[in-house]
Amino acid sequence: MEFCDECGNLLPPGEREGTCDSCGASFERESEANTTGTADTEKSESTDQNTHETRLEQLPTTGSGSVKKSDAMEWLNSLERPPSAELQQAVVEKPSDFSGSTFPTDISTIRLTGDPQFIETVAGLFSWIVNMEDYSRRVEINLQKTEDRNTGETTGNYALYLSVAERS
Repeated sequence: MEFCDECGNLLPPGEREGTCDSCGASFERESEANTTGTADTEKSESTDQNTHETRLEQLPTTGSGSVKKSDAMEWLNSLERPPSAELQQAVVEKPSDFSGSTFPTDISTIRLTGDPQFIETVAGLFSWIVNMEDYSRRVEINLQKTEDRNTGETTGNYALYLSVAERS
């Protein structure tokens, strides 16, 4: 699979050149005969990037795996807002045959909880995920009012869950 350098959306398979259906950016692929060495190089570079330890993984943790607040705050403050293409390429999709909890897996899931103003404001940061839905994957979205566990009454707050899954 190849993604548009501008918007991160999946490019049409098999087409050697054209424009992205989402943003209109032009793309051109080298012929298969010319890309053998290039693909191997790109693949090894990609693998190197995936095996490269992130700054997050380098943060010291406690015995329970928690990062101290001061270290977490310093890390968070140092992050820059990534472009949509980088965000989309970072998503690990849920396999179509997956069942069970995604919590212990590397499947990407976004979870927000809070009052309606917070959810609506912060959800705007994740609007790029809508563009990931195409013929090979679907966006899973669950937006619901939350309930008090003790009383079963709705709280007026909301929960938003977002993920991307492969289509079967």
